[in-house]
Amino acid sequence: VMITALIKDDSDNILSKVIGAVGLDLKNNDIIYFQAKAVVLATGGAGQLFPVTSNTTQKNGDGFALAWNVGADLIDMEEIQFHPTGMVYPDSRKGVLVTEAVRAEGGRLINSEGERFMGRYDDRMELATRDVVARSIYNEIMEGRGTEHGGVYLDVSHLDPDLIDEKLETMVLQFEDIGVDIKKEPMEVAPTAHHHMGGVRINEDGQTSVENLFACGEVCGGVHGANRLGGNALADTQVFGRRAGFAAALACDLSEMQYNFTSVEAEKDRIESLMKEGSIDPIAMKKEIQQLMWEKVSIVRNEQNLKAALERLIEMKEELKDLNVDDRTQFNESLLTALEVINMVEICILIVKSAILRRESRGAHFREDFPETNDELWKKCIVLGPNKIRFAKR
Repeated sequence: VMITALIKDDSDNILSKVIGAVGLDLKNNDIIYFQAKAVVLATGGAGQLFPVTSNTTQKNGDGFALAWNVGADLIDMEEIQFHPTGMVYPDSRKGVLVTEAVRAEGGRLINSEGERFMGRYDDRMELATRDVVARSIYNEIMEGRGTEHGGVYLDVSHLDPDLIDEKLETMVLQFEDIGVDIKKEPMEVAPTAHHHMGGVRINEDGQTSVENLFACGEVCGGVHGANRLGGNALADTQVFGRRAGFAAALACDLSEMQYNFTSVEAEKDRIESLMKEGSIDPIAMKKEIQQLMWEKVSIVRNEQNLKAALERLIEMKEELKDLNVDDRTQFNESLLTALEVINMVEICILIVKSAILRRESRGAHFREDFPETNDELWKKCIVLGPNKIRFAKR
């Protein structure tokens, strides 16, 4: 079941509370209403906004959209972390992480011209921080020094084979599966969208700005600041999962079951209205969104590219009216993708607006036209809410 909307007791009142959710049963296209005294969002991030990601196929930012559509505040949406090294082929492995232990053990990053290029970017070479390494690889690819599959080479063939077997056994097996012997030939890698530091704004109990709506895990924003440290997401999920669960249970004790027939029927009508012939293929649109975000809103940003992305996304929002979903069979991929791209376009617009607004570089957000961190003006979070943008202190 894909949850397509949250339901409030009064959809026209910003102070109303969440009383359930509507979902689409993908097996038979039935629309299901889940009545609830409280709802906890634990939907993860939005790696699928980009063509290469370590995230699973369901991570399209749906949780952000669900919260946004009922008036919840979002925070730090411009902060998206890219892991510097992910697999680039075959398609079934695209985005799978290549552990940083490879570089820690002496792996070298080499471009298509045979140059070990990290020395041009940082004195620490391959041992620079994630954001620096990812940015450096991205520059090499975008400037035409990428490899056949759109990455760079990560080479450990100069190391002792016994050390590789001992320290990098997982990587040996991972690349052996695609016919690459890393003891003799280089791996091809590229940055992969990995973690969204932005998301739904919560308090210490996982409560969002909407009553009886809670959130935990990567769907939340503000927990990791502008750049998450490796391993901290596990602690995040355990701490806020527990706290959000307890808080939601308490909210249930204080609430009564309610039903908003009008809102449920409106969501059924919205989904039904998508199932029609149109000129826009939702699957093709999803790929265009991903490529647009990679080229203009990913690791290295500037105002010109961000504004161009925003302009195209606004055009796409209009094109959503003409999506082609004429298949009514079970496991309807076109309908599923149509629902996803509607959310993706909305969330991408919010990300781009935040990225344009933050005229500095901080954490994972790098503006080549504003490459320095500006604490005097920008040591604050961007909070997006219903009909307004405001700031919160870090």
